[in-house]
Amino acid sequence: MQQNISQQLIRMLVERILAEVFPGETGASRVQQVGLFTLVYMLQGDREPVTAARLARMTGQAAGDIGVQLKKLVDLKLIERTKIPNKQGRGRAFALSIKHTPKTRRLLAAIDKATKGKR
Repeated sequence: MQQNISQQLIRMLVERILAEVFPGETGASRVQQVGLFTLVYMLQGDREPVTAARLARMTGQAAGDIGVQLKKLVDLKLIERTKIPNKQGRGRAFALSIKHTPKTRRLLAAIDKATKGKR
């Protein structure tokens, strides 16, 4: 069975996580990265920004553990961080989003075009 274009996009992004092994990293760590990546991908269009604190609340994981795995995703150039004001408006937080490559942008455009034709 052939994958649809959205499955191809997810596969292309997730394979980069699975292919890059950091020194001393376990398989469980890579599965955590895939899970966090998927959450960022899913949530990035919400009104509430995707932050490490939000991910920690959602998953029940410690913010430090989330930060360690997010750093790996940033190092792989899969996630980008943008400074935003924190909820109290006094400090800074980082909004997380997917960092696309030219190839993934083309797939997103194809998905967008296909879904507009179905509306």
